[in-house]
Amino acid sequence: MNKTLAYLRTSTDKQSLNNQRLEILEYARCNDLHIDDFIQISISSRKNRRARRIEELLEILNPGDTLIVTELSRLGRSTGEVITLIDELVDNDMAIFIV
Repeated sequence: MNKTLAYLRTSTDKQSLNNQRLEILEYARCNDLHIDDFIQISISSRKNRRARRIEELLEILNPGDTLIVTELSRLGRSTGEVITLIDELVDNDMAIFIV
């Protein structure tokens, strides 16, 4: 069965993940989606993919699954890094929604 995961990241622990969570939940409600799990972390985008839990996310997602984020910037520090990750998701038949 396909699953939908949400990825939430703030740069510091002084910022709140609540706004991202609420945005994603509202998007899911309006589009009749069920969020199976939230991967959330407060860490700088300067850290590596493993530290930002991107590797964990990729290990959990399977072909046919969906990833939801509030902004592309949540996935990486640079445009190139984000494009590489999106290419990886698409190449593995995973959908991504930016809400």
